[in-house]
Amino acid sequence: MEKHLLLTVSADREASSNLRFIRHFFDALCDLRITLFYVASRPMDQEYHFVPSALETGHQRQVPVEEIKSPEAREALQHAREWLVAEGCGAGKIETKAVYSRFGTVHDIIQEGHAGKYDAVVLGKRCVSWFEELLDDSATNRILQERIDFPVWICRRPETGLSRDVLLCLDGSEASMRMADHVGFMLGSAPRHRVQLLHVRTRAEDRSAAMFQTAREALLENGVNPQQIHEKVVASDAPAQTILQEARQGHYAVVALGRRSREGHGGEPTRQGKSVTQNLLHLIEDFALWISK
Repeated sequence: MEKHLLLTVSADREASSNLRFIRHFFDALCDLRITLFYVASRPMDQEYHFVPSALETGHQRQVPVEEIKSPEAREALQHAREWLVAEGCGAGKIETKAVYSRFGTVHDIIQEGHAGKYDAVVLGKRCVSWFEELLDDSATNRILQERIDFPVWICRRPETGLSRDVLLCLDGSEASMRMADHVGFMLGSAPRHRVQLLHVRTRAEDRSAAMFQTAREALLENGVNPQQIHEKVVASDAPAQTILQEARQGHYAVVALGRRSREGHGGEPTRQGKSVTQNLLHLIEDFALWISK
């Protein structure tokens, strides 16, 4: 099944880590449908008023690229499109969209993610820093928890030396199982991706068997080769650091996990007051972080 990704684009070409990631991770870009999305600064002659319900209704003023007054926006979208075509993505599978910012860049991206029903929203380097700030703000963090119902891929600096393997972190939550299904859907029957199931056990009780079984079933239903699925349990009181260590040692291209509000890998506050997701978001460098609520 064709996958549809929303890739954010900025005028800073050095920040196009999301484009470089998908080129490295996928064998054939022609199997993807890609929407390139640019949020342009609001022109001085236009006024918008923030309406909280607008984020829920999905109303967004999309502007034809040729009407965007910013040459940086047009050039960035055109450059990204030409780069993807040169890397093997069919021109007919690439769409470009631009909007004038209404709620702030990240909120505009979230709104487009809802409206377009994408399989994933893939953030470049610049948007990652904004996303980090939102997660650190408790009020905005609640908004993200409530409204993001699509997987988000955080891309910093993917290196060609990394494998194409995925470290899938499981804590038994529904969010982590949704991520298992997402990983299976994105990989499908691709032969070059290995999936390492990881459970960081923070309690004496070991519940990994049931988690692994459910996740394995989700992967198999999506066509992942059973020979490419592996399991590992690590006992640790520092799940974020343990996940980071496993990711570095295994040279994984992706660390995937679910995010929930109260407990588990994705949402349980650490002794420093931050969730595992927040800690990983600050610590990741080479690999991509896939997050599913």
